[in-house]
Amino acid sequence: MTGYAEEHGIKALCFDIDGTFYPKWQMDVRLAAASLPHLPFALRYNSMRQRLRRETGFGESDTLSLIELQKKEAGILGMEASSFIEKEERVFRKPWRRLFSSIVPFPGLREVLEEAQRRGYMLAALSDFPTEGKLEALGIADLFGYVSSTEDYGALKPSVTPFRSMLDKLGVSPCEALYTGDSRSKDIDGAKNVGMHTALISRSVRVYSNADIIFFSWKEFGKVVLGV
Repeated sequence: MTGYAEEHGIKALCFDIDGTFYPKWQMDVRLAAASLPHLPFALRYNSMRQRLRRETGFGESDTLSLIELQKKEAGILGMEASSFIEKEERVFRKPWRRLFSSIVPFPGLREVLEEAQRRGYMLAALSDFPTEGKLEALGIADLFGYVSSTEDYGALKPSVTPFRSMLDKLGVSPCEALYTGDSRSKDIDGAKNVGMHTALISRSVRVYSNADIIFFSWKEFGKVVLGV
């Protein structure tokens, strides 16, 4: 039995992390509790990130370093860069690193990724959020040749900039890559806009025009994408 990847000449299997490798509610609950004492800042921060996403949309963006991106974010919030960076670290980044150690991945995740690697597919991860320590905590870091955050490029999904940068690093064309994620607007629409094949993980959505594949479990992913 052949799967979608072999049938379509896929060379690289690329993935979102949060909500794709583990149920996103696990981190949402943990972060909500951690950020509750800083709720006004958390709400403004979320609004600022949504604004950045809307401003770039599907277009290209100038590549910015993380510090340059943080200065831009601080400006939107009307804060001094140093104060913003310190508060972002204290409210979000430090708790995220601490809380992620207790995250439980979806059942069957590693087994499917191991089979994909065994078959010669390149594995890549591209997240909108910091990737530090995540794949290690999920027990899959050794399987990936490319791991990056869109923050490394100064542009959030669905901007073409991080997707194209990932493809360039992997040395594949868009039609040779499958991007898997849980967000229709950021992951699926963003990757499809670049010309990639797309797979949506969802337990509720069964039809979406920009998703070439929709699956609800990693066992199903292995069956449909790899043919196992």
